[in-house]
Amino acid sequence: MTTATFPAAPARPSPHKLLGLVGVLAAPVFLAQRILAPSGDQLPNDRLAAWLGLWYLVGWACSALALRRDRATGRGVGAAAIFGVQLVGLTLAAGQQLQDAVQARPLGDTVYGACDVAWPLSHVFMLVVGVAVLRARVWTGWRRWTPLACGLALPLSFAAQAAAGRYGLLVAFPIFTTLAFSALGVAVMTSRDVA
Repeated sequence: MTTATFPAAPARPSPHKLLGLVGVLAAPVFLAQRILAPSGDQLPNDRLAAWLGLWYLVGWACSALALRRDRATGRGVGAAAIFGVQLVGLTLAAGQQLQDAVQARPLGDTVYGACDVAWPLSHVFMLVVGVAVLRARVWTGWRRWTPLACGLALPLSFAAQAAAGRYGLLVAFPIFTTLAFSALGVAVMTSRDVA
């Protein structure tokens, strides 16, 4: 009597590969929006724009989670606080997207305004994340610079606006966020999974 052998189950991708892939796939949202609405206006369908913005935030949150899993910002209380601030900011920004998607402000204009402000503040907060990653020295080589590049996307876009007007911002921000957050996603996909 012979025993049947079954092929081995395919190996599952590591959580980092999945988190990084989502980050890479979400990074070009603003570039796609700019291509679809080159004049800088919202997409013809505001709800679509809101859902795309939410997808961008999901990708960003996946990369943030991978940074935390790697302890790329460090292992102490400060690193945990950085992750907490990131999650609060991304959650508030997602709150704006959800309100835009349903085209209602059930919690009022004040909460909507706070959610709206979370968008730029979360982008600028990536400068803090970037410095923490550089100081922690967990990520090495080109990977350690990717969170800082994400944090520089908005300031560099404002510099482009100062140099070329509103159009400079409309062109620079989608390009910078696509490049920086894609690089962060690739860094996550190729980092070692220490969790």
